[in-house]
Amino acid sequence: MKNVIKGEKHFTSSVWILTKGKPKKMLLLYHKKLNKWLQPGGHIEKFENPVDAAIREIKEETGINISFLNKKIKVIDREGTFLPVPVFLMEQRIPANKDRPMHFHLDINYVVKVSEQKISHREDESHGIGWFTKNEALKSPIHEDTKVIINKLM
Repeated sequence: MKNVIKGEKHFTSSVWILTKGKPKKMLLLYHKKLNKWLQPGGHIEKFENPVDAAIREIKEETGINISFLNKKIKVIDREGTFLPVPVFLMEQRIPANKDRPMHFHLDINYVVKVSEQKISHREDESHGIGWFTKNEALKSPIHEDTKVIINKLM
């Protein structure tokens, strides 16, 4: 990622991944820099839309393929395309870390449901990954906004 200017805003895309079965579970990653459990996702690259970024980030960070999200894209013509409406749009303050000053993420949040499956994680970005029930997630170190979303989705 390029140099960051204090207070600047970056567009990111993330996905709340829920299981289809019961008990309902949510996939969370333990973020290395933030030391909290949170949803997978990341920065939208220069030539990506939020859906492309979400699909790429989820595959990279969890091993799960959510390319079915592309089916919700409606191409109208060469000039216009409707992207899936995110479930949440959040502005998140990212604290300073080493040589990177405090900045913000404008996070476009999608929600998908998948079968509970084997998952993997990138050790350079997260300390762990797991499927959590609502109670397990709420007892874990998470941000307040994550608590709000867990309560809405589960």
